Amino acid sequence: MIIEGVLIGYLILMMIIGIYEYRRTKGLLDFYLAGKKVGALVVSFSFFATYFSTAAFLGGGGFGFLAGFQWSAVLIFFHILFAILAWAIVAPPMKRIADEYGALTIPELFRKRYGLVAQICAAIVILFFFEFYMVSIYKGAGNLLEVMVGMDYVSALLITAAVVVLYTSIGGFRAVVMTDLIQGILVLVGGVALFVALIYQLGGLSNAIETLMNVKIYGGMTGKALFELGKLGPPPIVKTGMVIPFILSLTFAISIAQLASPQLVIRFVVARDKKVIANGMILTPLLVGVFAFCVFSIGPFGWAIIPKYTTELKPFLKNPDLVVPFIAMKLFPVGINALLLTAVVAAAMSTINSLLHIVATSFVRDVVQNVTKISDSLALRLTRISVFIFAILPLVIAVHPPGYIVEIVGLSFSVITSAFLVPLIAALYTKEPSPLPAVASMIAAVITCGIWYFMFYKVYWIYPVIPGLIASASTYALLSIATPKATKQLA
Repeated sequence: MIIEGVLIGYLILMMIIGIYEYRRTKGLLDFYLAGKKVGALVVSFSFFATYFSTAAFLGGGGFGFLAGFQWSAVLIFFHILFAILAWAIVAPPMKRIADEYGALTIPELFRKRYGLVAQICAAIVILFFFEFYMVSIYKGAGNLLEVMVGMDYVSALLITAAVVVLYTSIGGFRAVVMTDLIQGILVLVGGVALFVALIYQLGGLSNAIETLMNVKIYGGMTGKALFELGKLGPPPIVKTGMVIPFILSLTFAISIAQLASPQLVIRFVVARDKKVIANGMILTPLLVGVFAFCVFSIGPFGWAIIPKYTTELKPFLKNPDLVVPFIAMKLFPVGINALLLTAVVAAAMSTINSLLHIVATSFVRDVVQNVTKISDSLALRLTRISVFIFAILPLVIAVHPPGYIVEIVGLSFSVITSAFLVPLIAALYTKEPSPLPAVASMIAAVITCGIWYFMFYKVYWIYPVIPGLIASASTYALLSIATPKATKQLA
């Protein structure tokens, strides 16, 4: 009952914040961008909480059980690197240009720089692939509540969706960022606490490593294999000898999303001023680094912890997403694991709320308002309704979701990053950006990622973000050189 009580209390708090922020929301700017008056602490935690979802806790943390520390080390490195680059390279010009043009969404910023076609293309990418990405977050929340509370999987999905949809639809971006602050603190504390408890249980870091190196893992190997490059991974990838390209491309796909994913970079726009951006450059990479180190290191240590409680390891090899919640349930007493459960639920909700907000605002602002002229008050009502509508499809798919959480996120991030990164950087750093190359680069990225994933991925085991970015950058560069005059036609 303690776990259920803590969880219910948390859900009620989220609803209270939604209602409170509803009373403070005065118009479209407040609902879309929280009035552009958000401080450094809230912006940083909102970025952090939005980026790290249950996919990070369960997928990122658990996959190391299967792939070892090669996965953990590379993923930590890329997370910190791209967090720094996002705030140093993208944030300052993003804030300045969005304020200059009065853009409320990323596709609208594209329209200001490239024209209507670019706006529509960007909106379509958001509407389709963000829906797909939400499936992974719902799945993570469902798995978590299923393992830690014993709740029916479908019921867990419905509860997660209902609460997030309600406070996001009524409170808008104000509710999103304020709940993100609380959820971000819970996520950070939960991740650090779990890692510390795990190392303490194993007698300290040096003893934990020594114990791990001597345990027996799958395939008749010892734990030493967990520290080696290219040795462990999903069996089909190990057989082809493509473990290292797989690890590098997947971790790259997940991490580089910090530079271009609309739900993340829109946080730069809501910042109150340049000082907020400057402070965020320091605080956000620090939050990302601490969490990444703690959570992504947990999976491999599962080999030293899980056998103490069960001899049946096949479920964890088949679905590594179960590793972290199992460890949490065994390491913490009931009262403490209730808080950790809440932290991981918070990780799910802090990402779903932002995805729903981005999809709903993009649909109304970038699609509906380009089809017909409507008042801001009607646009606000339609956006609130759209939050409900766009929550349904990923919820239905999540009942029978495809693949591991990590794979779902990797594919979604590949497409989103490949489609947005090149035109976004060009929009921020080019005096007269070219519409035709921008649109063509987005289309090339989406097509290339799709073709690669379905035809070549399981041959070469390189995630689509690599060919997607190559296709996008090449298309933009070639068309900019070949058609310098024609590029103005889509403006």
